Amino acid sequence: ETNTSNGFQGLKLTPRFSRRLLSGMTPLDSMLDGGLREGELSEWGMPWGQGLRELMLPFLARAQQDYSYWVLWVYGRQHITINPWAWHAWAIDLNTMRFVYSQDPLQDLKQLFLSDFFRVIVLDQIPHLREEDCQHLARNARAYGQTILILRPNPLTHEQGNIWTRLRLNCLYDFEHQHISVQILKGGAP
Repeated sequence: ETNTSNGFQGLKLTPRFSRRLLSGMTPLDSMLDGGLREGELSEWGMPWGQGLRELMLPFLARAQQDYSYWVLWVYGRQHITINPWAWHAWAIDLNTMRFVYSQDPLQDLKQLFLSDFFRVIVLDQIPHLREEDCQHLARNARAYGQTILILRPNPLTHEQGNIWTRLRLNCLYDFEHQHISVQILKGGAP
């Protein structure tokens, strides 16, 4: 018995999904400790119209190029128009990307979250995403190796934190210097 128990001391559990999604922007990837981890949920806050979607596109392009992942973009705000040519200019492969409108994706698209077909899922301004929804998303992300990004139309706060996300960030466009600053609220060094 002692030989057996001593033999287990050197064993370490390796993560089931060990890939990281990179943006290709060295400062951002470094800030994220090597990119976004598979099997995890992240939450991004930025005022509407300041470039948060453009900040996500390099992650999606690299996920498609590096790992041949399919991407699902769910938008919860009606009257959003997707310009395929603009996305293509960001090196997004539109053949392996799908867009869908839903204000309740966990109900409307339930089967898509219970599969590893879409390995990257973006939930863009889903109006009524409850805490139990985020718990469900985090569990499915771990089970199926999905990287799920929740995009919020306003800055996030520490007081109203989502406990199910590993990473919570605020992004703000600095009009004077014309760059986006990123602040980590949870999941890394501030």
